[in-house]
Amino acid sequence: MSASLSPSKKRKTSASASASLDTELKPSINGEGGGVVAGGKKRKKQNGGNNTEIDDGYVPLTLSEIKSEVYELRAKVPRIPEGGLNPDDEDSVRCWAKRMQAVIEEFNLLLSCVSSATYKWGSDRSGAADQNLTVLSGELGNAQEQIASSVNHRLSNVLAPVVDLVIKKTVTTKNEETGEEVKVNHFIQERVDPDFLRLGVESLCRNAPMLRRVVLANFHKVDSVIIDYTKATKKDSSHDRGMAY
Repeated sequence: MSASLSPSKKRKTSASASASLDTELKPSINGEGGGVVAGGKKRKKQNGGNNTEIDDGYVPLTLSEIKSEVYELRAKVPRIPEGGLNPDDEDSVRCWAKRMQAVIEEFNLLLSCVSSATYKWGSDRSGAADQNLTVLSGELGNAQEQIASSVNHRLSNVLAPVVDLVIKKTVTTKNEETGEEVKVNHFIQERVDPDFLRLGVESLCRNAPMLRRVVLANFHKVDSVIIDYTKATKKDSSHDRGMAY
């Protein structure tokens, strides 16, 4: 004699089967292209199912390496020729300005790597570590702002003067067969305000020693800031270990 299931037991059995089927077919919720198999275990797929890592040739800089790079960058800051820069020798002034600009660009790019070198998720840092990182970021930003406000625009006035496109000459030719005249304009770039450029050159030559001093002062400051940050970080770590005991 076969046993029959009551309606309530049938509903429970149906619901259980449905839940089991949902568990097998439910898509991944971890955002990694994986799935959830029976029993609720997650199946992860890295890099879209490909477990091989991409070799992009990237080697991250540590904070210590950034400090060393900035330290070595001091030697690249162009020196002032004996007797100073000559405002009548515009080519040599431009050459000096280009070298200084290249050093500042490298400095700014190096400081852009500090954020990734000091990165930690917020919950992994103590309150003191957060404060130390805030001070570090503020001091590095201040160094960049000092150079940008005092040096960069003086270099730009010499290296990138405002120019305008003007007609240098017009050549007219005549087609002997048709008698048609054709005019061809030849354009050149002329400086819009030569007097302002001359003023910029003279200002750069006059202030070159102080501009160099501003750049080097902030390079030295960055070196000291990173040293102090490293000391504060070690102190905070040792304090955390002491609290753990």
